[in-house]
Amino acid sequence: MKLRMQITKDPEIRFISHLEYVRTIGRAIRRAKLPAAYSEGFNPHLKFSLASALGVGVVSYTEFVEIELAEPMEVLAAAQALDAALPRGIRVLAADAVDTHHAALMSQAAGAEYRVTLPYNTDISAAAADFNATPQLLFKKAAPKTKAGFKEIDVKFYIPHLTVAVEGENTVFSFDCKITPTGSMKAVDLLNALNERYALQLPVELADIERLRLYRVGKSGQQLPMLGADAVKLA
Repeated sequence: MKLRMQITKDPEIRFISHLEYVRTIGRAIRRAKLPAAYSEGFNPHLKFSLASALGVGVVSYTEFVEIELAEPMEVLAAAQALDAALPRGIRVLAADAVDTHHAALMSQAAGAEYRVTLPYNTDISAAAADFNATPQLLFKKAAPKTKAGFKEIDVKFYIPHLTVAVEGENTVFSFDCKITPTGSMKAVDLLNALNERYALQLPVELADIERLRLYRVGKSGQQLPMLGADAVKLA
């Protein structure tokens, strides 16, 4: 039996690393005394995984953790136990049971919905319209471990469409970003690409980035939820 839970990374812990986030969840699973399964071998470890790595500084209301259990447990009881064991900044929102032979959680996440808010109120609707119309936008992303020191990515492959709205003194960007087996794209890279392509002055370092939704993609391209219709909700 596997439990799949929707959890958060709230604003107060937005600057912890993905590795520390994972370690925190692992410690909470132990504190909750869930009957979690362990790997075999000299150094056994908990069998749990997350759907998709989240960048430092990004808030999320839609992370997913999948925990393999050594014995069955009632879904709601398990979700409540883990929620009580998690520290401030991580909450369990919903939970569901999935078959042990179900495809790995990480391989199912195919896209994410983002909202990015910047303290910037200059009209960039023309740039946004051009971005949406152009078939390709190449951006050189720093990659120190490569021989060239960078890698070139096509922003439009990951983010086909962008919506921009001015709200008071802020500009709000809304978009979906593709997640592939070989990786995805960071919101800050999108902003940097827009600055480079359209000579904008977006204050990238002040971006408030929120991941609103993770989803699967069906055979016909439709977006599907990560949890089943029978999932129990805690909040």
